[in-house]
Amino acid sequence: MRKIYALEILAVTFIQCWRQTTGVSLPEVNLHKDLFSDYNPNVLPQENKSKAINVTLDMYLMSIDNIDEKRQTITVKAFLEIKWIDAFLRWDSTKYPGVSRISVKNTDLWIPDIALQDTFDDLTDFGQAGGKANVSSDGLVTIWPHKIYTVACKISVTKFPFDKQKCEFDFISWSHPISELILNTSQKKPDMRYFTVSGEWDRKGIEAEVERKKYVTGFFDHVYFCFELQRKSLYHVMNVIIPVLCISVLNIISFLLPSESGERVTLSISIFLTLAVLFTTVNSLMPESSDEVASFSIYLGLQLLGSAFNIFFTIISLYLFHHETSSVVPRILKAFVKGCCVKNTNAHYQIGNDVSNENTIACLNDMPHEHIQVGNEYRLVTWKMVSKAIDKLCLISAVCWHIILAASLTISVQY
Repeated sequence: MRKIYALEILAVTFIQCWRQTTGVSLPEVNLHKDLFSDYNPNVLPQENKSKAINVTLDMYLMSIDNIDEKRQTITVKAFLEIKWIDAFLRWDSTKYPGVSRISVKNTDLWIPDIALQDTFDDLTDFGQAGGKANVSSDGLVTIWPHKIYTVACKISVTKFPFDKQKCEFDFISWSHPISELILNTSQKKPDMRYFTVSGEWDRKGIEAEVERKKYVTGFFDHVYFCFELQRKSLYHVMNVIIPVLCISVLNIISFLLPSESGERVTLSISIFLTLAVLFTTVNSLMPESSDEVASFSIYLGLQLLGSAFNIFFTIISLYLFHHETSSVVPRILKAFVKGCCVKNTNAHYQIGNDVSNENTIACLNDMPHEHIQVGNEYRLVTWKMVSKAIDKLCLISAVCWHIILAASLTISVQY
């Protein structure tokens, strides 16, 4: 008998030493057995059915991963902190020495069916799929679901690339009205202590608010986390806007290129093709929608249209420049040349002070070109002068066109 008693003492001592070594607490084991022996995770943990469960939902934002203009979505990385009181998971800490908090699998607990509205992921998968919850002796349960959240967001591209976007994350209890579950938040804005700065977007305003809405089955609480973001425009300014402005200036300078050079049409077509490529690049970033168009896309389209007119008038100018010199310039073109103040400095005929010499005037009238009288000097109006007049008019028009477009773009972006 003494041997058996000694063996029992050794066995008990060994088990206690093993539990201490492995970190297993006997009171905690007993607590789990007592709490979950008849616990049902499908039952609302209410002691009083007339009193709703208060659930607090807070957000800890980690990063803004992407705003997709084409899909009209925003993606952020964050984790939530969800707290509530489970009336069936309370215990007297004096009966279980040293155990004031335990860790339990989420699947073993009742979890509020919180849903994220307009999401592209699982609607109500917040803690049910895995992970653990902390349970305190007063019944406070805390879970920290962590994932990448993607929701639909109306992206306004009118002021691209200086646009601001406002997106919101709407959390709601999917099946419990406020008579059973009250959803709220303790934050005025999401916690940013773990936030990583985005290279594309700046935070202009973030806030959290609670709103109660009525549905067919009753009133439901909504917790909104609203994000106001502004695009960092440096990349687009350096890689799109500045090249477009430079190419637009070349459109103006092309009218200063002499017609004798033979490169004007090549230059105009090259500018047109470059603007077409940039126009395609910018539009590839925009959503395929007819609801709104970016002001910068309109600006590029009008620049492309102006470049097309540039090619057209360049060809007309070159055609007139190489026109047959034997043909007579019509009177309307003569008036046009006079209005543009274009003078022929190469060919002019000086007649004496006596301009009443009928023979001299008759000789000038028989010439194949029309002439303009300046004082007592007659200058011939040639087809080359008509070409220069068109170039001068196009140059002035191009300058005005670009000033108007630039001013309109600036006003539309600012206001």
